Amino acid sequence: MGRDEARDLLIAHGADTMNHPGGTLLAHLDRVEARLAAWGARDALRLAGLCHAFYGTDGFAEQLLPLEHRDVLAAAIGTEAEELVYLYASCDREFSYSGIGREDGLFRDRFTGETFTPTATRRADFAELTAANELDVLRENRELWSRHGGTLLRLFTRWRPLLSEAAFKDARGLLRLEGEERAAFLRGLERGDVVIGVVALIASFGVTFVELGGVDATMNIPEVSWRRVDTPADVIAEGEEHAFEVLDVDMDRDRVSLSLKALEPDPMAAFARAGFDGVRTARVTHVVSFGVLVEVAPGVQGVLHKDDLGERAPAEGDELAVEVTAVNLVTRRLGLRLHE
Repeated sequence: MGRDEARDLLIAHGADTMNHPGGTLLAHLDRVEARLAAWGARDALRLAGLCHAFYGTDGFAEQLLPLEHRDVLAAAIGTEAEELVYLYASCDREFSYSGIGREDGLFRDRFTGETFTPTATRRADFAELTAANELDVLRENRELWSRHGGTLLRLFTRWRPLLSEAAFKDARGLLRLEGEERAAFLRGLERGDVVIGVVALIASFGVTFVELGGVDATMNIPEVSWRRVDTPADVIAEGEEHAFEVLDVDMDRDRVSLSLKALEPDPMAAFARAGFDGVRTARVTHVVSFGVLVEVAPGVQGVLHKDDLGERAPAEGDELAVEVTAVNLVTRRLGLRLHE
């Protein structure tokens, strides 16, 4: 029971004569297994990689073995590996891909229509197997690489917690744009464009790195939200996919700058338009060296300086009665007066 038996079964069912990017289906399956081995995959996952096309897939309809003969494959490669082959083959990709990266994400079996939540181990196995398969296909077919490489890199960035370091490094190395293809991508971006990206990394210094599909971009913390946040993680999380507005494309420095808040209504402008006369309750959000920051409306904050507070020493969470005397949308500052 193992690799030799699996290859004999593949050949017996014609895998060595079926066309596939890079030669035959058998050659593709050998390469997928070799890639998983290079990533340090355990034997069961490697065997699943070698046999993943036995029941067909959502992207490769040809079946080598009918589902009623699953016992034949299980006898050749073992129960665990066969169950992984079935999991991979049964995936309804349009339904399931969005949930693979989430603990509560649903998976739909395209053969039975059943939906369920895979275990963390099964989700990781599925992600690793998917990466090994897709990377081989795209490495062997440049047209498919051009059409789907960026989408897959965003997908694998969403799945990064599930992938081994070796797998994700391999995906980045194969799917990132370089040279003229990278330059052409950057030339195609303009300030004001809206792009889809995946949060790849929230750095400790507050900069967010976003994977656009072969090209990294960055977002500084003031562009995350109209409200004041201590870290981008207050609003977004690594692996999440969002729409971003392009703020700048610097061809000389090879940089793309993004904004999340630019696609949201400006709460300060809405506050100004609605009128702000009268006394209102403001909540202290932060105590700083020069006074306190207070929120006068959702997403609208201003400063009460120490001189304005007099003898008061409010703490975070306290409520104060204030009057808003002015709103400056350019400097994004409020004129505030403490109401006695």
